[in-house]
Amino acid sequence: MNVGKGTNKKGKKVAVPKANIQELKASRDGGQIALRGYSYQFLYSCYLILSSSSPGISFQLEGIEDIDYIKQKNDRSDVTHIQLKYSVNKQDASFLPDVLKNFLEAYLLDQNRFFKLVYDFPVAKGNLSKIFASDLDEKSRNYWTGVISNIKQNTPSWNWSVYDFDEFISHLSFEKIEKSILAAEIEKALIGTYEINTDNVSLFANSIKILCFEKMEQRAYVTKAELDSQIQSVKIDISKGPQNPAHSWIRKLDYSKPSLDEGRSFYEGKKATPADIASGFPIKRPSLEKDVINSICENTVTVIKASSGQGKTTLALQAAYILQNEYIPYQLLWCDEIKEIGNIAQYFKARIQLGEKILILIDNLDNHLSKWNYLVQLLQSELHCHYKLLITSREIDWYNYSGDLSNIQSLKVIKPALEEKEAIEIFNLFREAKQLHPSITSWQRAWNKIAERQLLIEYVYLLTHGEMLSERIASQISEIGQSSSGKAKCEILRKVCFADLCGVSLSAVNLYASRSEDSGSDFGELLKSMESEFLVHVNEESRYIEGLHPIRSKHVVERLHEYLPIDDTAISVMKMADKADLPILFSHLPEFTLNKETFFCDAVESLWDEKDLSNFTSAIQGLFSGNVMQYFLSNRAAFDDADAHGGLFLLSTEMCPFAVFEDFGVSMDTLDKMRETFPDNMNIEYLCRLRERIPACHLQDTYVYVFCGCLYRKLRPLRFDGIKDITAYASISEWIYNINPEWNVSAGFSLDDLWSKSKKLTLECISTLMYLSYCGNREKYMEFVERNLKSILTYLKQRTRSHRVFIDSEKNAIHVEYILRLRNIKTGNEQSVSRLKFLCKTLPIFDLYCADALKPTVNLLSAYPVPDDAHKVMPIRNIVIMFHQNLTSLWNKTIMSNYEFDTVTAWLDYWFGVREKICLLADKCCACMDKLLGGKPLGGLAREVDQLHEELIRMTTGEKRYPKEDRPFEKKAVLPEGLERKKGEYFQSIQNFFNQFAGILTRDEQKRRLPMSNLRAAQSALVSMQDCFAEVAADFDVQERQRVRCAMEERSIKRLTMCCSYYLEHMPSKYFDKYQIKDWYDRHCREERRIAEEALSELASKYSLHFPDQIYTIGLLRYYPIVVDDFDMTSESEMIKWLLGSIAFADAPFDYLVILSANEFEEINAMALQAPRRMLADVRKTIASEDYALLEKQMAPYPVDVTAQMLGCFEKKYVLPKRASIEAEEPSIGDIAEELWIYSKSVELLTEPEDADYLAAETQGLQTNISEMLRLLQDKLPSKDVNWLTEICNSVFSGKSFDDTMFNNVLAHYVQMKTGQKRMLVV
Repeated sequence: MNVGKGTNKKGKKVAVPKANIQELKASRDGGQIALRGYSYQFLYSCYLILSSSSPGISFQLEGIEDIDYIKQKNDRSDVTHIQLKYSVNKQDASFLPDVLKNFLEAYLLDQNRFFKLVYDFPVAKGNLSKIFASDLDEKSRNYWTGVISNIKQNTPSWNWSVYDFDEFISHLSFEKIEKSILAAEIEKALIGTYEINTDNVSLFANSIKILCFEKMEQRAYVTKAELDSQIQSVKIDISKGPQNPAHSWIRKLDYSKPSLDEGRSFYEGKKATPADIASGFPIKRPSLEKDVINSICENTVTVIKASSGQGKTTLALQAAYILQNEYIPYQLLWCDEIKEIGNIAQYFKARIQLGEKILILIDNLDNHLSKWNYLVQLLQSELHCHYKLLITSREIDWYNYSGDLSNIQSLKVIKPALEEKEAIEIFNLFREAKQLHPSITSWQRAWNKIAERQLLIEYVYLLTHGEMLSERIASQISEIGQSSSGKAKCEILRKVCFADLCGVSLSAVNLYASRSEDSGSDFGELLKSMESEFLVHVNEESRYIEGLHPIRSKHVVERLHEYLPIDDTAISVMKMADKADLPILFSHLPEFTLNKETFFCDAVESLWDEKDLSNFTSAIQGLFSGNVMQYFLSNRAAFDDADAHGGLFLLSTEMCPFAVFEDFGVSMDTLDKMRETFPDNMNIEYLCRLRERIPACHLQDTYVYVFCGCLYRKLRPLRFDGIKDITAYASISEWIYNINPEWNVSAGFSLDDLWSKSKKLTLECISTLMYLSYCGNREKYMEFVERNLKSILTYLKQRTRSHRVFIDSEKNAIHVEYILRLRNIKTGNEQSVSRLKFLCKTLPIFDLYCADALKPTVNLLSAYPVPDDAHKVMPIRNIVIMFHQNLTSLWNKTIMSNYEFDTVTAWLDYWFGVREKICLLADKCCACMDKLLGGKPLGGLAREVDQLHEELIRMTTGEKRYPKEDRPFEKKAVLPEGLERKKGEYFQSIQNFFNQFAGILTRDEQKRRLPMSNLRAAQSALVSMQDCFAEVAADFDVQERQRVRCAMEERSIKRLTMCCSYYLEHMPSKYFDKYQIKDWYDRHCREERRIAEEALSELASKYSLHFPDQIYTIGLLRYYPIVVDDFDMTSESEMIKWLLGSIAFADAPFDYLVILSANEFEEINAMALQAPRRMLADVRKTIASEDYALLEKQMAPYPVDVTAQMLGCFEKKYVLPKRASIEAEEPSIGDIAEELWIYSKSVELLTEPEDADYLAAETQGLQTNISEMLRLLQDKLPSKDVNWLTEICNSVFSGKSFDDTMFNNVLAHYVQMKTGQKRMLVV
């Protein structure tokens, strides 16, 4: 009910007293009439009913008060009358008398009743706030006594004989509940009372609201039974539709139940359970538990990552147990489909609405939980607090399933490892608890047995059992072998445990179908018995069978294959593994000793499916990656050494067996070339010698080589016309050929057969098979090409979406020309190289491969040099090396992935450390110059600088890769645009300065220039570098650290610049004071700017100019910006005046003059003009020589976008209007002109009969685009311009040429039209 709805009291008659409560109730029907306006009353009613629903409570809506709350107690009813008041205005004591009057009228009739005011409005301090707080002092008590006395005077017929002020006040209560939270509280109450966790909670809430609405209209009672009935009816309706399936994928961790087997399963090596934790069986690891708990409190995601057997699960469950009073722990069992992530998030959102703080455990990260990263991102966007995630993962699983960590706001990785100190503590704890096996008398002996692998699971088992886990498993398997179902169980164990070691789970269905031994008992019962014997784990949700623990699985596999080859088991697992798991499975095979020839021939047969050969590509890639990883691990010390010398990538690339193209005499020899260029560089010499010491990777000794050999023999007899999956066949053939050039399955097939299917095959497929044919049977290949060259060139032209492909016989070169739209000009290099790769792979018979992009000549830009990145003239050796790009990339990705940070926060920590070290070193350099300027010796300061410099070099040498930066088989991490480049520009420049700092101190004229140039480059790149780090840091809780580091850098680098500049201009003096450096530097900068101001003084007398308070730099170049009021940049006469008036700027100490224009509202034109000082000097020279013909060769001032860096140079704050959205979203006349040019050029070039269909498709698409552009411009242009454009388009479509002249005429008209409409608009 709204405050102030009472009527005017003037002239009001004294109310006739009511005889009883029923009569009073009948008289109060105002709320019923005004029902629709009382949303606050309505929402609160729903909330109160839900939050108070117990059998003894009922409500009457719109009874004596807004709500009559009736609580049945024994044989009597306690009634509380609730009135609701809502207002946006602040209320004082004058508001309450009407409310008290209503309460008093009921109270005087029945003194057993209670009264409550629920309100939502601001309360003024004073008498009202005191009664609301039940804190009446003498003054406020007198005030309210007087208020009630006034009510008494106006109602003398009421029964005031029963009135007592203190007694009445004791029956009053007041509560503030904000209207804004009531809707959410209703849903929360529903979830809490009725355990509603579906996506349909709003349906339940709406049903309750409707129930309340009906009761309010009828002034009827609401009971608990009615509420239950209403909820049940909604549940029945919902049951007819889908439920949230996430219920079956999430379980609440229950620590309330003790272990049923007194810890027997835990001590047998099975994973810990909440019951084991609650019973206190696992050993406590206080230090690690503290680390995990602190990380949970400080980060959104905590990852416990370690090899198998290090107690990850136990540590996670222990942490969740300790935190259970603060966080309710849930375990997520399944999360591998993007489409279901919303259901999981909804489940946890419902728990948080209940008021829970939740801890989500993801234990043993694998492919069934592979989409956890996407879940975290969704939770981040929808929930801002009250949830944490705790993940356990093996190293390899984290590598495979961690996902793009750059999108996770706060993540920390903890790596538990068993060390000698902790081993002693564990031994002592077991001894005190009397849990040591009698045979274990010394921690040292037990430690020595497991010290090589240092696995917690092995150590604990040894301490409690007196034997190694391997010994126990051997005994257990021996017992199984003697049982009636022993053979069947051992067969299951072989497969399940082998799959477990390969990171794969097996479905129960496939496992059942693959059995060869019949145990005589039900298969399901057999699995259950094996689970109870601590042999396997049956995942009932996914119906997959898994190993209990990788360490146990390893022992089981070794024991069960002690006398049997592992090959058969591997083949069986291969046959039943899911298709998506094949790369993972094959990447682990190099870890096992197999009968290579037999095994991989069997593997080929097992995977063979003539309709789908793609499994072989997955298998080869997995095997190759696995072999590369084994090679890396065998030589890790050498690779680490290379990394410590800053040459890891160079060494890795040169050790790759695919860095050589023997057919073309091409190889990667970067290190040798560097040694020739820098013969005195000891580091390069060291890397060259290190390369020579590392054993080469001999492919013929690898599993991938054997597998490809078996696959070659399978594919070789096939006829090309019998191959059903040609695309996969081409990919496999290329892999096999690269592994061994003698295995060329494409050498014998007919190229005529291949080209007969060219329309159905991709260009990639055709070019690959053509290249393999060339390599395998050159004579046959050349015969085909000579016979079909014209049709091949036409095919390449059309499939590469080009417009000319022709041969220059004199130079033995092939050329391709294609149309490149102006807006795509930056992609010219990429587009040209891509086309040349396809040309070269299809026709690897030319010496040179050339590409050019066709585009209209824009007269407006004729004075400006525009780089043509699309123009390429590449010798064949430079292209064929790219044919191995995928191979060398996979090689390097596999090796380099071992040198990346585990988390983004760890990566940020590292770079924060580097940035801090740079600031410290910069400050020390300043201190050195301060001492020398004061005529004092450096003393120990020189050693400090050298030490800091060496530390910085050590910190920044080697690979410091971003998490998931570029891993094989995985999506690249999302990084800020240009991060590596911008980071490199700053860090390389500042490190170069420190390397050359001695040249500053010695004041050597030759050696001082380079360090100063590098310092200016570093200062220029500083802000861009900081912005990139800020973009990464924005998603993590390090923004304050980033801010502090930026402030430190700006201070240190600026002071370093000032000190160096001062030092080079001043000699030592005993009167030197370091505080005078800043004053001198400021004067020096002002003097430089004064020179520029004087140079522009002639213009300042004719125009309104605003000079800067500072200049800006980009790289090594210095820019002097000015603002001119109302300057017309499009006026040729104005530009000539400016050019002549600014010639004196040629003597200023800046590289560029930048001219910005502002209108009367101090809004800056989005485009500025930039004039090189060199250009002004040339103009002056031309005028002096009177050779005005030279002016035609001079570069004109060119347009650049205005940036915040420019505007930051002025004390006055200028406004840069945003570009109108029409420019970005809608086409311009210039766009139509370009499309017409392309249309005309296509018609001009595609004249061969075989190009007819290609041309028709191209022109039809262009015509459609142009028509749509015209339609979009109809309402934006004058009708005469639309008609003019339409006429031009129709003439071009009819065959009229649209050349460069026509293009520039249309463009000139467009520029004239735009500048006529609005001078400030940028064309």
